[in-house]
Amino acid sequence: MKLGKMTPTNELTEDGWITQLKHIGGQVTRVLDVFNFLEELTRLSNESEAALSAFNATPLFWNVFRDSLQESMFMGLGRLCDNSSDVINVSRVLAGAMGHPEFFSKEALRMRLLKRKLTDSLADHLLENAWFPVSAEDFKPLKGAVSLHLRRIEKNYLPIRGSYYGHRSVGIDARALFENTNSTELGESLDTLRQLVGGLHFLYDNGAKPMVDVKGTKAFDLMSRRCVRDVVRAVAGREV
Repeated sequence: MKLGKMTPTNELTEDGWITQLKHIGGQVTRVLDVFNFLEELTRLSNESEAALSAFNATPLFWNVFRDSLQESMFMGLGRLCDNSSDVINVSRVLAGAMGHPEFFSKEALRMRLLKRKLTDSLADHLLENAWFPVSAEDFKPLKGAVSLHLRRIEKNYLPIRGSYYGHRSVGIDARALFENTNSTELGESLDTLRQLVGGLHFLYDNGAKPMVDVKGTKAFDLMSRRCVRDVVRAVAGREV
């Protein structure tokens, strides 16, 4: 999301920061959906005779569909980690949180809970169990846990976005660009970014301390994968 000259993170307002968090959350969700569509298409082509027959019946459609998804995924990954000064990216949103612990103070949370018109007992429970960061230092473990995954995307996927899909150069070695990609690792990195964004939302809304080592969040991927199976099943006319 390009917005021209952007406000430095240390000058962000609370409304400005939450708007950027929601934007990057939408971007992460979109990339995850595309990633899971691709993963399920690959799995079906390798494991399901019925699906493979459906793909081979209209190969042009499925090849274009797959290639479009792949391009969309790499471009989306680029947006998540693009370090240009005029874009909203994951690092900017995290830096905004680190630079403004006052957004997550007890009084700020209390005011947000009042606006939601929760019962007194629930609001008191959230306040009693809330995590209140006092400085950027409190976010450093979170930043450290996420940094590995951001570096992985920047190293292995941004070059593909820039040199293969964005501005394809004559004579580019596509094999060399793609040789460091790994779908399992990418899935882990995207899941970590989902947990980061969700964790920052829960911190803002409920005062819950954000973490990125939560187990079981990949269950959210099942809906996207089921959607692909439903479409392929309908095309194949039988179970896949």
